[in-house]
Amino acid sequence: MKTVTILALIIISNPVWSNNLNTVKKIQESISANLSQGDSKKLIEEYLTSTNIVYSYDKYSFRYQAVVRENEADCKFESIFLWLFYDCAIQIYINLNEQGDYKDHEVYQSYSGL
Repeated sequence: MKTVTILALIIISNPVWSNNLNTVKKIQESISANLSQGDSKKLIEEYLTSTNIVYSYDKYSFRYQAVVRENEADCKFESIFLWLFYDCAIQIYINLNEQGDYKDHEVYQSYSGL
């Protein structure tokens, strides 16, 4: 019973699992469904907070950024080489216009390794 309780706490406390935002496609669909061009910083931050994905704001690039790490991301590896030697993550950028409102977003899979 103790093992089941611990496992349940881990699953509940993991924000990406609880929101099922673990692929590039699911994250892109979620952003597109929840944000529209011209949305304010406040709405963007409310959306990001609701997803439980940790984010930061880059004041020099005028964008919000977040990373879904390998243990939370459902990455698609194109070869056994990538799977063996590289870590995968999903990069998320929410770009703002000059007024500080939502302009567009970028979501892509990245690799880092030896």
